[in-house]
Amino acid sequence: MIIDGKRAVAYFDILGFKKRIENTPLQKLSSEYEKIITQTDGRFYVKDGKIERQELCYRYIFSDSIFLIAKNDTNESFIDMISYAWRMMQMFIVSGFNLRGAVTYGELYANIDTKVFVGQSIVDAVILEGKQDWMGAVVDNSVIERYGSFFDDNDIQSNVLRVILPIHDVAFKDGQRKNYHVINWRVNIVSEVGIKYFFNNDENDEHVKTKIDNTLRFSKEVVENGLFNFDDRIIPERYRKLYVGHGLPDPHNPFQGLNDGY
Repeated sequence: MIIDGKRAVAYFDILGFKKRIENTPLQKLSSEYEKIITQTDGRFYVKDGKIERQELCYRYIFSDSIFLIAKNDTNESFIDMISYAWRMMQMFIVSGFNLRGAVTYGELYANIDTKVFVGQSIVDAVILEGKQDWMGAVVDNSVIERYGSFFDDNDIQSNVLRVILPIHDVAFKDGQRKNYHVINWRVNIVSEVGIKYFFNNDENDEHVKTKIDNTLRFSKEVVENGLFNFDDRIIPERYRKLYVGHGLPDPHNPFQGLNDGY
């Protein structure tokens, strides 16, 4: 299978991974990492409560780098990739792996069989990811130029997309804040312990603290603007609530004493 044309591409980096490698026995780290990768294998249960698994995009992982590629240059494939990226971010974050990423659109050559990937869209995603100063993911203007008309429809999928990809003034490492569409990982997470719990900084590292502050600022903004909750009765199943307790994240078993704070 060869892709030779334009595609939506996403790149994610796991923040603090080098320190994890230095401070965690390799067997323990690899077990934790492999578990969360298996839980986010690029497939979802998708139809009427029936167990039907559907691959939503191509996903490739090397160490702490994760690449997603839309299967086709269509609205549907873009939505599939964004839906997967959104849920993947949620699962990684609540499992203690903080992600930062970027979604771009452009020329791409990809040999799916030999795993050869070349293209401006990949380069742009990697560069844009590295400029941000938070735990989050920016959607580049090239994506909006290609798929922006999809935001104007008034069907359920488009209404969901406007919540999944809101505009936020993203913090950058050069001190600037710039308006971008971003992946709203906060929407439909219901946490027993609150969102701040997942971004504790035990090391008092000022650089990490700044990233956390910028991330929690986004989370607070999402809550204040009412963009943190969907009505599960009217949305596709792939977007339904993720309930998180003291144990492993579980999308199916709600609990009492919820904390919907930012």
